[in-house]
Amino acid sequence: MKILAIIAVVAVVMIALISTLKKSMVKKLIHYLEESEFESFYKDIDSTKTKLLLPKMSILDMKLNAEIVQQNKNNIDALFDEICSLPLTPSQKEHYYMKAFNYYVSLSDKKHTKKYIHLINELPNERMKLEANRVHNIYILKNDKDLRSLLVELKDMDDEQKGVNEYLISLIYKNKNDMENAKKYEELSKQHFALVDEKTAEKVKGSQS
Repeated sequence: MKILAIIAVVAVVMIALISTLKKSMVKKLIHYLEESEFESFYKDIDSTKTKLLLPKMSILDMKLNAEIVQQNKNNIDALFDEICSLPLTPSQKEHYYMKAFNYYVSLSDKKHTKKYIHLINELPNERMKLEANRVHNIYILKNDKDLRSLLVELKDMDDEQKGVNEYLISLIYKNKNDMENAKKYEELSKQHFALVDEKTAEKVKGSQS
């Protein structure tokens, strides 16, 4: 019984020690990224110690963030491919597919956005699919497929909720070269975003008083 108790105590101590080492390592790696100390970052993240302590996914995720900060597109492409080839959980698929999709949309990269919108459309998250397809239609395909649905949704929204829809509507009108309506909905979106900011500031002020 004493031996079992000692083994249990040692196990608890080891788990606590490993947890402390993991936290310390992650904190140091994040510090390197924040300070753009990339040489130190790559030296540590590729070390045997890091590979023993941190899961592969955590290492790949931090490498991906480092490459995004440095805008190394070829490395980013390779890391997204590697991450998305792994056996991901549903929540990980949502996170990385959307992260990749948004990155490639920002570059107007039609080839890669097509790849990731296809993967997103295989997920069960209907809201995510709706929003991603709208972005794809408006920013990449530049069509007006979502104009009617966005306008219909506006009718049942509170003012604080309207900003995003109005902004997307303004982009659709810009794509159609209808600059009058584009300007109209852009101004409305600015007003409603400002309203949200104002109410948020009031809540923060109220919580501090």
